[in-house]
Amino acid sequence: MKTEALDNLTARWTSIGAGFNTEPANEPVDLERLLLDTARHASSMSRLFIIAATWLHTYGDLIAKHRLKRLIRDELETEFRPVLGLLLDIAQQGTHPLEFQTVTKMLEPAESPAPLFDIEQTHPRLAERSEASASTISKAWNLWCAPFEFKDDALRPASWLMNRHPEFITRADFRGDLRASILASLRHDEGAGHSEQRLARMAGGSRAQTIASLRNLELTGRVHSEQAERGNRREHALGVSV
Repeated sequence: MKTEALDNLTARWTSIGAGFNTEPANEPVDLERLLLDTARHASSMSRLFIIAATWLHTYGDLIAKHRLKRLIRDELETEFRPVLGLLLDIAQQGTHPLEFQTVTKMLEPAESPAPLFDIEQTHPRLAERSEASASTISKAWNLWCAPFEFKDDALRPASWLMNRHPEFITRADFRGDLRASILASLRHDEGAGHSEQRLARMAGGSRAQTIASLRNLELTGRVHSEQAERGNRREHALGVSV
């Protein structure tokens, strides 16, 4: 089962330009849930963790931060949150301002210090070596791993990525703001377009913020709405136009 999950993960990463020796996934990639799944399985495969950090360092603007925070609260098991925190913290090093600071602020270190990768947890001597070589950032998250350089040569260029996933162009334009979360929720969260209130919850913004962002998205033709009367309230069925 673990092998199957890793194969599925690397196929999705390959689809968005990461260098794994596997066929790319054919289905649309939900970037934020991909990060949650990566946190769940990264301890089994060091290359997955390193390549994911590299991709996030390069293409972090594509992540819809409001929705990511909502998904962490609603869907990510507590035991995997420190792994995601470490992944994002490493990925944002060298970015100004820190790319994922609003996300890492809501995450906490692991309760007890231990090696990040499973293989180093199999023997006390390996664990000792892991602690001795651990980076300062990994020690702060209580998940020891040695410092590493980003593998930029393992990523496809931005032109390839945008050509394969045209919807990422809008994400890049919005640089991860609430509008990106709204579009991602409409694409990937079941029932998100049933009402503005539900969309606000799915996208991770307040209703007022979501309505303001929706007006901008409708103005530019990225979202369409169909008005419906529900009792004394006016609701909208919302969908992505582009």
